[in-house]
Amino acid sequence: MDSFSPDAAIIMWLAGIAVFGLLGFMLMTLAWWRAWRQLAQQQELAPAGELLHAALDAARTQARAGEQRLREVLDAVPAALAVYDNQDRLVCVNRELSLQHPYRGHGVLVGTSFEELMRGALAGGLIPEAVGREEEWLALRLASRAGKGSALSRHADDGHWVQSYETRTPSGYLVMARLDIAPLVEKGLALERSNEQLLRLSTTDGLTGIANRRQFELTLQGEWQRSARSHARIALLMVDIDHFKRYNDHYGHLAGDECLRQVARLLGLCVKRSGELVSRFDGEEFAVLLPGVDAPEARRVAERCLHQLQAARIPHAGAPDVAWLSVSIGVASCVAAPGQAALRLVDDALHALANAKSAGRARVELLDPRADAVSLPAAL
Repeated sequence: MDSFSPDAAIIMWLAGIAVFGLLGFMLMTLAWWRAWRQLAQQQELAPAGELLHAALDAARTQARAGEQRLREVLDAVPAALAVYDNQDRLVCVNRELSLQHPYRGHGVLVGTSFEELMRGALAGGLIPEAVGREEEWLALRLASRAGKGSALSRHADDGHWVQSYETRTPSGYLVMARLDIAPLVEKGLALERSNEQLLRLSTTDGLTGIANRRQFELTLQGEWQRSARSHARIALLMVDIDHFKRYNDHYGHLAGDECLRQVARLLGLCVKRSGELVSRFDGEEFAVLLPGVDAPEARRVAERCLHQLQAARIPHAGAPDVAWLSVSIGVASCVAAPGQAALRLVDDALHALANAKSAGRARVELLDPRADAVSLPAAL
């Protein structure tokens, strides 16, 4: 076997160096290529990242602009608005509500619970209807926040009437709208006052100021039905001024009007119980309705009226018999029967009045189905 020559060793050594050099070059080339690739990828991703950041900034700007537009819309609504989350914590209020208690001032913060706000208002005495019963009022108020859209009306802290609507959203948020209804309430109260005034005018005699015939008939109908149900007696006095035409002829119609007013006042002094009614029936005739009064008591009331007019000593120079004004009174009393008209009582009292007139005037004539007619002249 040939010995290993030095030339061959050198050649092999050089070949090894060449191989390792080539391998190192290849590794360096691969590392450079990877570094270049990463750099290229970073350069490629840089524009995408910048675009992403720009898009996020644009989205934030749009969200802020949308929030501002939404707040402008809420502030433009002519009502006070508040939004609470599903934990009943305040989310936002509009400008109108920020001017009202308990949302007014710098102490109200987003995140405050409705109960905390109400307790602060109660402590400050800002809810008049809750004074003295704060805990009871608060418990009822919290229980009423069921989100059914029902309306709650009350006086605001400044004395105005407000109406609140509370509605629960599907996500559990609660939207409250508070409206100032003071103008509506004032109009309603004015309308009620006008209606009451019209009712008074329609049921009040313009000359004497007492009830007119319409009011008498309405009251009689109601008392007649009550008598039919309870079997209680009901009485009626028909009062007529004696020789009133001669009074007018002698003193004039203005004096006659004043005479009617005087008689109306005097008759009003003779009735004392609640429910008793003095009314002008027709011309110089007056009706005195006495619910729950039997014939003897009705007669005593009639005598009191007779004596009251006598004590007044109203001059009547035109009277043929006496120098003073007098009245004749017919009295009727009965128990209303079902199906029987109330005019039956009026007819009986007018019949008794006619009897008093024919018997000489200035007297009481009683017509009671249970007794004979009794004529009581005045003591002149």
